[in-house]
Amino acid sequence: MNALFPAQLPNQLLLVMGEHAASHWMLELAAWLSMQGPVRVLDGGNRFNAYPVAQSIRRQNYDPRLALGRIRLSRAFTCYQVHALLTEWPVVQHATLVFDLLATFYDESVNLPESQRLLRKVLWQLEQLSKLAPVVVSTRMPATICAERMLLFEMLKERAGSFRLELEMQPQDVVTIAPSQPTLLPFPEGSTTAKSIIRRKYG
Repeated sequence: MNALFPAQLPNQLLLVMGEHAASHWMLELAAWLSMQGPVRVLDGGNRFNAYPVAQSIRRQNYDPRLALGRIRLSRAFTCYQVHALLTEWPVVQHATLVFDLLATFYDESVNLPESQRLLRKVLWQLEQLSKLAPVVVSTRMPATICAERMLLFEMLKERAGSFRLELEMQPQDVVTIAPSQPTLLPFPEGSTTAKSIIRRKYG
């Protein structure tokens, strides 16, 4: 697995784009980072699955319970929750992974100007977090039935600038970047660890 990730993940906002919001690649990255230290995960599209993360960790002959216990997971089901969670999170010195950031912003029950307003705030919050630690955000294009939401996709791409990866159909063939050494800091209330999800779901 470490062949996927070279030496250092920089302290900046990195955008990863791909099929299914590059979820396979993001899960591998979560596994790799969790073997180095704490990882914070915000799941905006119900993409995080602790079981393949545990399998990936086990393939490296590393204790999955130890690594999964370092992953703090928060799920957001609306764009308002994405903003609220990021508002509560302190700036910390370990990596933050955001799965399928735009999923809730593509929800047409929130009008487009309001989605744009919230996304601007969220992108600013992510940039603040990236000043001290890596922030990796995955996304996908909107469905054709909500093509007007492409504006949100373009906003995110513009904010990430040149720090973008576009994954092909076989994410395991892509060479990307790897973790810095994070420090253990407190997590906000209401988050859960990936290990606890494994325990509840798989015993």
